[in-house]
Order: sequence, then C-alpha cells, then structure tokens
Amino acid sequence: MLINGGGGGTGAFAIPLAKRLGAHVTGVDNAGKLDFMRSLGADEVIDYRVDDFSKGAAGYDLILDLVAHRSVFAYRRALARGGRYRCVGGSVRTMLRVATLGWVIGRLTGRRIAVLAVRPGPSHFAPVAELCSSGALDVCIDREYGLDEVAEALAHVGEGRALGKVVVTIDGGEREA
Repeated sequence: MLINGGGGGTGAFAIPLAKRLGAHVTGVDNAGKLDFMRSLGADEVIDYRVDDFSKGAAGYDLILDLVAHRSVFAYRRALARGGRYRCVGGSVRTMLRVATLGWVIGRLTGRRIAVLAVRPGPSHFAPVAELCSSGALDVCIDREYGLDEVAEALAHVGEGRALGKVVVTIDGGEREA
C-alpha cells in the first residue's frame, strides 16, 4: 500500500491503521516528514521532490492519495493489475478527473480508480475513536494554535510542514488531561 501525503494529519492515522491490518506501507511526502512516517510504521518512504512513485514499476495493490494532483494515467501506471486507487484530497480538477475519467480508464485496464467518499456521522468514526481512547492508536499533534492564530495554523498546514494534526484551541490552549 502507498499513502501519498502520509506525513500529514490524515496520514498520521492511515499509516498505523494500515500496519494494524498487515499492509506493507510506503509513505510519500516531503523530506522533512520521512522520519515521522517511519516512526508511524511506514516500511518505505519516498520524498516526492526526489522520486515520483507513479513512474516506478512498483505496482501497488492500493494507493490512498491524500493530496491528489497527478494525471489519472499516472495513477493507473502505479497500480498493479486489480489494484485500487482512492483519492481523498487534492485539487478539485484532479478529483473531478479521477471521478470521471478514472472510472473509464480503470475499467479498461483492470484497475479501480475512484474518489473515496467518506460517510458523515460519528458512528462511522467510532472504531477509530475507540482505538485512540484505548491507546492502541496515537493521535499525533504537531502544534496547537489559539483562535487568534488561525491564519498561522493554516499557513503551517498549507506549506506542508505539519507532522500530524494541527489543533486550534478556543479557550487559550488549556486542555483537560
């Protein structure tokens, strides 16, 4: 399994969850996040600024893309026959192409390429919440910002520097243990 954007907030959950299920995980992100992804359990890491996972002959069975921006053809190339690609985030343009053209290309080539639709509501997140509350899954918090620092928090995430989740507190940063 490959997780593109594995060093961010969602990747900090995706990597350990995939490892719990027995997957061999390759995490992709910038060089500053490679050690973080390893600490989450990634078996292999790729700096996207140096290597393009879609140009290798790896043939991934599953790709979870949290920052989709490549062409549908690049994703098809990275998948093994019978493999699945799901994008969760990325540019609107790329996600629309995956939702339309991806279905056709995937169907013609024996792969499944689609946008991952997340079901709303707390009941769908209960299993992950239970793992977090039991201590079986860590919640990696990179930094906390006050409500008056939202612009800085967004910049930190947008620049690709966040290692895990960024939290905005309303009460001045005081949290109960």
